[in-house]
Amino acid sequence: MPKVRISALRFSSLLANRNMNISDVAGRTKLGMLAGELSSGDQDIEFDDLLVLAKLFKRPWSYLLIDEAEAKPEAGTDNRTFANRKSGVSPELLSELQAADLMLESAGELFPDATFTVPGVVGDVPASRLAVEIRALLGVSIEEQLKIKDKYAALRRWVAALHGQGVYVSQRKLKDPTIRAFSKIVGNQAIIVVDTGDTPYARIFSALHEYCHITLHSTGICDLDDHSTTERYCNQVAAEVLLPSALLDQAVATGVFAGSDEAADEALKDLSKRLHVSQAALLIRLRDHHTISQQVYEAMELRRAARRGGDGGRKGGTHYPVAINKAGRLFAHRVVDAMTDGVIDRQDASVLLEIGEHTVPRFVTELIKGD
Repeated sequence: MPKVRISALRFSSLLANRNMNISDVAGRTKLGMLAGELSSGDQDIEFDDLLVLAKLFKRPWSYLLIDEAEAKPEAGTDNRTFANRKSGVSPELLSELQAADLMLESAGELFPDATFTVPGVVGDVPASRLAVEIRALLGVSIEEQLKIKDKYAALRRWVAALHGQGVYVSQRKLKDPTIRAFSKIVGNQAIIVVDTGDTPYARIFSALHEYCHITLHSTGICDLDDHSTTERYCNQVAAEVLLPSALLDQAVATGVFAGSDEAADEALKDLSKRLHVSQAALLIRLRDHHTISQQVYEAMELRRAARRGGDGGRKGGTHYPVAINKAGRLFAHRVVDAMTDGVIDRQDASVLLEIGEHTVPRFVTELIKGD
């Protein structure tokens, strides 16, 4: 078996960017002594050992051959207001940013002619105008939205609409509690990452919120709270994309929120289900559409926030649908096509799709079946 040379600079930076040390490598692999040698100087290693390291770092094996330090992922604009303090980049967030970077960097190399599309907005525009342009570009009609079967069908439809504009959408469990979603642009590739701990309707809202950030080229990490000007603007746009005035005029009866708190909350829940949107998005639009006052909005939003978490995302789930949603169907199809065309091998495909190499054939079968 031929040997390959690993750069000590590359190896050391991989450790540093993941807050790992030689002991971590030794504990997770059988390469304890080799790991120590790799940190002290360039080494020729067996290809099988290279594959072990590639799996550990969740990177294609060719990634480890580059003789330069791995750049630390950038978070972009930090729009979080968690506990009214700016939060640093946690290890959990770092891991998610690295996964997104790998997708975008690989996409740039493997699919250089692919790009994403956003409305042609020049300068500052009212949220209502940008919402109209985004909804028209995504091509989801009011009639189609009302006919959607359930919350998961609604999520699939809006994600497919974003995929149709060349934006990768990754649904992952975000373990950092300060994050609801984030987005990144690298070259002509863009990704939106949403939290599977959220309800399907909340994920739709988060995805459209992040698409607004992509349109404005203000990508970063978000909690979707209304405390910053940018977050408030993106929330307004996302809410109006989902709930244009024509839809509200058609669906909301006069005085429906004028009764007791309990009756108003039940009306909100019912309308959320009928229109296939999150309660948070609906409240924003009811306020901006002057269906409810700012005072009523604030009271209902406090009660809604207290209820949040009672109707979370689907618990568990089979392995392949979860893996496909994690990669996103657009990215998954492009990776599978590259593997089929012989551009990458199955091992590299497994790294890019974050699955075991032996599961790739079944993943492909389930991906096609889902189409």
